[in-house]
Amino acid sequence: MAKILRPPIVTVLGHVDHGKTSLLDAIRKTNVAAREHGGITQKIGAYQIEFKGKKITFIDTPGHAAFEKMRSRGASVADIAILVIAAEEGLKPQTNEAIKHIKNANIPMIVAINKIDLEGANPAKVKEQLAAGEVLVEGYGGDVPVVEVSAKTGKNLDELLEMINLLSDVSEIKADPQGNLEAVVIESALDKSRGPVATLVVKNGTLKVGDEIYSGAEKSKIRALISDNGKNLQTAEPSVPVEILGFKTVPAVGAIISTSPQVAGQATSKTTSALEVLQERELGKNKLRLIIKADTAGTLEAIEVNLPKDEVMIIKSQTGEVGVEDVQLAKTTDSKIYAFNVKIPPQVLKLADNEKVALHSFRLIYDLFDQLDKDLENQFNKKIESMILAEAKVVASFDINGQRIAGCKVIKGEINKGSKVRLTRGKQEIGWAEVSSLKRKASDVSSVSINTECGIGLSPNLDFQVGDKIELVALN
Repeated sequence: MAKILRPPIVTVLGHVDHGKTSLLDAIRKTNVAAREHGGITQKIGAYQIEFKGKKITFIDTPGHAAFEKMRSRGASVADIAILVIAAEEGLKPQTNEAIKHIKNANIPMIVAINKIDLEGANPAKVKEQLAAGEVLVEGYGGDVPVVEVSAKTGKNLDELLEMINLLSDVSEIKADPQGNLEAVVIESALDKSRGPVATLVVKNGTLKVGDEIYSGAEKSKIRALISDNGKNLQTAEPSVPVEILGFKTVPAVGAIISTSPQVAGQATSKTTSALEVLQERELGKNKLRLIIKADTAGTLEAIEVNLPKDEVMIIKSQTGEVGVEDVQLAKTTDSKIYAFNVKIPPQVLKLADNEKVALHSFRLIYDLFDQLDKDLENQFNKKIESMILAEAKVVASFDINGQRIAGCKVIKGEINKGSKVRLTRGKQEIGWAEVSSLKRKASDVSSVSINTECGIGLSPNLDFQVGDKIELVALN
């Protein structure tokens, strides 16, 4: 069968808090078909509306900076991108990232200048900023469509949808419903009662209940197709977003689903073996060890890709609620558990408390990375503490032959003359110096040990104060 026109797949990108979610919610309300049929929109990561007799599919991609990889993938799946910019704020770092993704995907763009109802809204300034960033909108030397909207009041939303239909007609987006199946996973998760579930958008061909499909090299059979309105379907044609039941394992976000075998895709969960953990310890890398549980594979991937690899070791990453086995693994490997938007049963909470395992639950991505910063700082301090071989506290200051001497008490280890030491004040590093002189009861000595009072001369003569610490640090 020849290819026919299919509904456009649209992704909405932009800086956090510029109204992407509000705009999607406002557009969703225009779905007359859903209202007439009493459908309830499901949270499956995509939905389809009908505007003036034409269907439009929207992919709900996350907007936070941590989800850059998912935004990039969302743009590559879509036919049209809407770039949302707040009229009173203008371009922000994530706006520029979104522009980069749209350009890399080589798809048409519509600029939606949102929040025009707010005081301080300045659409003209936004257009000037876009021009400076080589995005030339209509009226500013280019042909990129721009629509000034208000998600709050609904102003010009019809105009935005009209523009999507116009771009779709011009682009002649086509597919063959009878052709080879090509569908893209845009979200996936492990549901406790239903097993692995995934949201797909069909790009070509038709999905049918009972079909045998492949995700990478793994074969599964479709048990159910569920629409964004929560209705059971028998088929899903091109551009239709649908939730699928029947996968044996959770497919990777971005995986291509076909009715013929494909090259194996990436895994959506992984566990570091006990041997690898022991090897890490043996190498002395002293990384922060994490067990990460998240509600969806997309979220899991977005968290992982933004972890500093030289500072964090992922012991396990998996979708689904936190289980007893996770706490036991955390105890064995000295790991912390990060649970993002998943359930933590009471017995698991109690076990974590009894075993003194750090278990953090998050609903916002910001909170997760705030906690990560705190844990990394604590990990760094523990690492530094383990590297301090000797330590002396400055309790007095006096001059001998014109040189300023630190009167100290050794509180850890042994300090030797000629040692390279670090001067610290609280958490602040003042500088590094060599122990040029070491005195004990007015006599020169070569070393002093714990609980000994002494005089330490430094070269260069750092500006020490009473309360500072002189530390002998093991250098790699």
